[in-house]
Amino acid sequence: MGNKGRWKLLRAIYEGYRKAGRTEKKVILSEICANAGYNRKYAIRLLNGPRPERYKSQVRRGRGVSYSQEVVALLTAIWEAAGYPWSVRLKALLPLWMPWIRKHYRVRPEIERQLLRMSTRQMDRRLRSRRPSDVDGSTGGPNRGIC
Repeated sequence: MGNKGRWKLLRAIYEGYRKAGRTEKKVILSEICANAGYNRKYAIRLLNGPRPERYKSQVRRGRGVSYSQEVVALLTAIWEAAGYPWSVRLKALLPLWMPWIRKHYRVRPEIERQLLRMSTRQMDRRLRSRRPSDVDGSTGGPNRGIC
């Protein structure tokens, strides 16, 4: 029996269980445990608890968008112009590059604030899909695998 079937059974028996006497409750509990596969104590908690409502699908809200597409596009352009530095270095060079950024991209003040406020981890997340295949994060040392 699936979860929906179990909840249907529970809703059907719930009122009868609440009105039943001690001996009738034993019979109802045995029936639920046999049909639904619940442990006896769990079935008692369900039947003594609040009325089982219809199955509700949970809607995940999640967080809103923190950074606009404009900020991500600007970050990507700066990242490419700087030669694909890793996020910690990119974060450190942003304040130094702000005059160049203002000159080339005409950035609004709120976009500039968002860009400077962005964390290194967030930069990694935003740039992950745009990462070129030849930039693999390796140092080019002896273990690179090129013969």
